[in-house]
Amino acid sequence: MNIDQIGEDLITQINDGSELAFSELYKAYYVYLNTIAIYYLFDKNVSAEVVDDVFLNIWYKRRTLAFPVHSYLIRAVQNGCLNYIRSQRNLQSVLDEHKEQIWAFQEDCIVSTPVPLQYVELKETEAEIKEAVSSLPSKCRSVFESYFYAGKSAEEIAEEMNLKVSTVRVQIKNALDRLKLMLKHLLFILFFI
Repeated sequence: MNIDQIGEDLITQINDGSELAFSELYKAYYVYLNTIAIYYLFDKNVSAEVVDDVFLNIWYKRRTLAFPVHSYLIRAVQNGCLNYIRSQRNLQSVLDEHKEQIWAFQEDCIVSTPVPLQYVELKETEAEIKEAVSSLPSKCRSVFESYFYAGKSAEEIAEEMNLKVSTVRVQIKNALDRLKLMLKHLLFILFFI
């Protein structure tokens, strides 16, 4: 079945819960909607996820699906793409902010450690931070170290580790959240992390 053959009777069958009818709609529109998503996102894997989410939402709300569906499906994919772009932009700005704060903290420590006792305290704190980082799950730790210590971008890490960029960003956020919990007794660090 192709897009032109989608009729009101098929939509009625979907409203009634027919998985076969839903499958026909999916097969007819999947490639078309995926092409639209790729146009906006430039990433076939993320585009496939967006289109799958659209169809999943349609199935959950199948009783309210109305004919004609063509414009509705296109708009749903466009909205899904916009939501993805917004979420990635927000996540990236949070990650960049944390990265800048950590670098600023490191620079302040280097500049303001002329006293040996401060140096010893800093080394102890540094050891505690390294221990906390080493206790992270291996993938999370690798991503965190590559991002904060090696200064690699989320895109570079994703390519090296064969992960999605969104997965890398989530791993960085998870690492920061875990470190905040583990290092909460280091009050001055919490200000920077």
